[in-house]
Amino acid sequence: MRNSIAILMLACATALPAYCQAQQAPDRHSSKADDLKACGTADKEVDYSADTDKKTHPLGVQDADKALIYVLRPTMIGNKIQTKLAVDAEWKGVNRGDNYFFFTLASGQHYFCSQAENRSVLVLNVEVGKTYYLQQEIWPGVLKARNELVVMEEDKAKEKLQKLHPSTWTVK
Repeated sequence: MRNSIAILMLACATALPAYCQAQQAPDRHSSKADDLKACGTADKEVDYSADTDKKTHPLGVQDADKALIYVLRPTMIGNKIQTKLAVDAEWKGVNRGDNYFFFTLASGQHYFCSQAENRSVLVLNVEVGKTYYLQQEIWPGVLKARNELVVMEEDKAKEKLQKLHPSTWTVK
C-alpha cells in the first residue's frame, strides 16, 4: 500500500498533474481578503492533537441569542488526517474521519475556514435561533486529504450526525 501511495504521489508531481488535480476537490475561489478574515495569519494557527469520543453523543443546545453551528466530517477517507476549522480567524476545533463538533455564534456575516492540505473558505450569514450544518467534504490529496466546506441540508445532516462520533482535541 505504501508503495502504491508513493508511486501515485510521484506520478502526480511529475507525469500526471492535470489528472491528479481533476481527482481532487475544487478549491473555493475566495479572495485573499476573505481568506485572511476566515483563516487569519500563520502565527495565529493552532496545532491540535485530535481524538474521538466513542462513548457519548452530545448535541448542541440552541441559545436564544445565537446560532448553533455543527461541523461534520461524515467519511472515513483520510481518517487520521485532521481538518481544522476557524471562524473569523479564530480556530474552533478539528475533525477526523466520522467526527463532528459544534459551537454557537452571534448573528451576522462570518468567514469560515476549513483547512487540511488546502484551505476552503465559506462566507455565511447566520441568524439567531437557527442551526447550521457544515460539512468538511474530503478528497485524496497529494500528501494529505483535501477538503471543501459546504452547507448541508438539515435532513441529510441530521441523518449523518446520528452515525458520527464527537471530536475531542487539545492544543499542542
